Parts: sequence; structure tokens; C-alpha cells
Amino acid sequence: MEGAQIIDCAYEQPDEHRSLIGHEIQASLGKRNSVQRWNAGMCRWALAAIVASSAWAQQDEAARANALYNAGKRPDALPLYEDLVRAHPDEWLYAERLADCLGAKAAQSDDPAEVKALRTRERDVAKRAIELGDPNYFVQLIAKIDPDGPVKIAATSPGGDLLQQGEKAFTAGDYRAAYAKYSLAAEADPKLYVAPLFAGDTAYQLRDLKTATKWFAQAVAVDPNRETAYRYWGDALLRIGNDPAAAKPRFIDAIVAEPYNQLSWKGLQQWAQRTGAIVLPPKIERPAGPVVDPKKPNNITINLASAQGGDKNNTASSAWLMYSMIRASYRGDLFKKEFPDEKAYRHSLKEEDTALSTVVTFVKEKKLGPATLDDSLRNLVELSDAGMLDCWILINGADEGIQRDYDAYRKGHRQLLRDYLDRFVARGGVN
Repeated sequence: MEGAQIIDCAYEQPDEHRSLIGHEIQASLGKRNSVQRWNAGMCRWALAAIVASSAWAQQDEAARANALYNAGKRPDALPLYEDLVRAHPDEWLYAERLADCLGAKAAQSDDPAEVKALRTRERDVAKRAIELGDPNYFVQLIAKIDPDGPVKIAATSPGGDLLQQGEKAFTAGDYRAAYAKYSLAAEADPKLYVAPLFAGDTAYQLRDLKTATKWFAQAVAVDPNRETAYRYWGDALLRIGNDPAAAKPRFIDAIVAEPYNQLSWKGLQQWAQRTGAIVLPPKIERPAGPVVDPKKPNNITINLASAQGGDKNNTASSAWLMYSMIRASYRGDLFKKEFPDEKAYRHSLKEEDTALSTVVTFVKEKKLGPATLDDSLRNLVELSDAGMLDCWILINGADEGIQRDYDAYRKGHRQLLRDYLDRFVARGGVN
């Protein structure tokens, strides 16, 4: 029930709240001049009139479908999008919306067989949309759903039944009824994250900013390490409140909560598009890691060349050689000494910090000024001087091994992570 990936598209960026991916998208497909396309080479005015009549009928159907969809009446829009997909089998936007409507229809049903059939079609139509060129991450998620997977959200929660009732109302476009059910679900189970999240989202659909932000704050209080409430909160401030400056910290909080989730970055990217800023982490190109011979584990090969392919005798290459040597030592006995409770080697924050910090020390001992350094070394020294090297490693330079160290680091460094993103990643912009 998440939003769509932020990608440069030919239409306005869709709304990021749950499955309502297009309530701000205009009915651009329905406005295409099908008559001009179909009339090419036709000489008989009677045939042209028939084609024109058919085209206008399809435009009218598209307008009605889009109006229902934009109003949240997705089950009502479903048969219209079925017709539009048949009439325009190569239009990915119609396929995308049909998939979304099938999901809404599934939420209305209590028949397991019908739900499975609808979810199967939802998945398959989403796959077809992707084949046609749909760029939205939201659709990629739909294409991966398991029709046999659990349907109910928080089925064992005291607020579970109320939540399902809210879902039925929400997917039918009855936002006031949905809001009432979600609010009751939040009261029934104060630890149920999605209840205040959905209540806030529904208030957003009703354009009630004050109420929406109250519920998003409550969801954050339930679980500050989930990104969605922060992102929805920032989206509400940006779209309804028209306040990019207030939205930016919430979007940053979303990334701090879950930096390895693609969706976490969507809000900050939206903020950047709105303000003319850029979202771009500092560039640090590092040498490839050491390679261990699987047949002879004591044989470790390191990369002697610099990260940027320069002369291995220059200062930069010497600095990166120090990096590679530190990393090689962790592939030997050092990892076991540092992490005695872990059975297998992994790339860790401690290893990467030690290796990169050694490079910084080497550069400073050589008394090299910023103007003499390449981008990677200059950025590395600047981050180290700011006390934010670990932030870069964890957020923008982490592999799967390093990612395992993130939760522990965030517990004591949440504000530092925020400051890093604000200073080094989200650059410029006019609020």
C-alpha cells in the first residue's frame, strides 16, 4: 500500500499516499487526438465520422474512469478501466490503474477464492504495465505480491477487525467512514502502527492537515524506526500545507528510519523537485575489497591501483593502498578478534571506518591541501573533519555487511544522521 517511485515522467508526479497513485494525474491519455491518428489515409467522410464518434466515446469513458479513480472510487472505476485496457492494450497508465482497482476490489471481498483471483489478476496486470514501460516503483511492488499470502492486516490485533472495516471503506472512497474506523482501531490497540498511519492518511485525503499531522506523529511515537509515517507527514506538509521548509525534516527522518528502503528517499526527492535542490551524497570512490582465495584462505589479494585508476605511484594511490591493507587485515585474524561472537566474516562499519580514517590520516600527514586532492579524497577529509564519516558509510557507502551495524549506530546518533543528510546530501533549494 505504498506510493510510487519518483522518476522523471511526462505527467505530474503521482500522490505518494498508499494506493491512490493518481488522484492528481490529469486524464492526459483521454485527451489524445485519436481521430487524427485513426483517420490517416482515410478518404471517405462517413468512415471518418464513425471513427470520430468511437474516439469521442472512448475519451468520455476515460474521463469517467479517471474522475471515479481520482475521487477514490476505484471499485466503481474497475469496469471502465477493463474496457480501456482492452481498447488501448499498449497504454501502461491504464494497466497500472486497472491493477490498482483490482486490488481495491479484492479489499471489498470476504470470499477467499475471489480475493485470490483478484489479487492474481492484480499482480499479472501490474507485470503487463511494467512490460509496457511503467516506471513506478509502486507497480513493481504490486507485481511481486503473493496471491496466496495473508490478506488481512494485523489480524490478531484487538483493532484488527476495525482496521479491515476501515480498509473496505477507504478503498471504496468513503473516507469519512474509513477515518472513523481507523480512529477506533488506534484506540483499541495503541501499539498498532498502521491504525494511526491510516487515520492520518485518510485525514490527508480529506485535506485536513492538522488532523493528519496529529495522527502521523502518533504513528511515529509507536515506532520511530519505520519510515512511512514520516514520509506521509512530510508529504502532507508539502502538498496541503505548501511548506517545503517544514516538510524537509520529516523527509530526512524517513531516511534515518530506513535508509535502505527505496521508498524512504521518495519524499526528499519530491522536496528537491519542488525547491530546485538536489539530492546527491558526497562522491567517494574506493578500491575494490580484498579477495580471499577459497582454496587457500591465507592468500589475500588486494587492489594496488587507486579507486580512480590513477598512477599507482602517486599520493592518492598510496593513500588508497593503506585502505586496502587495513581491509585485508580484517580478512585475516582481525575480524575474529573484533567480533568473537560472529562465526563468519562480514564487512563491518568498524572495518570501513578504520580503513577510511587511515586514508585521512595519511593525507593529513602529507599536508596536502584540498586543491591538490581529487574529489574522493577531498570529500573524505571533509566528512571526517565534520565527524560524519560513519554517517556516509552507513547511509551512502554500505553493503549488506555494514548495513547490519546501522540499527545499533542509529540508537545513539539519530541527530547526527539527520544533520549529515541535511548538510551533505540535500543540497540547495529555495523554500
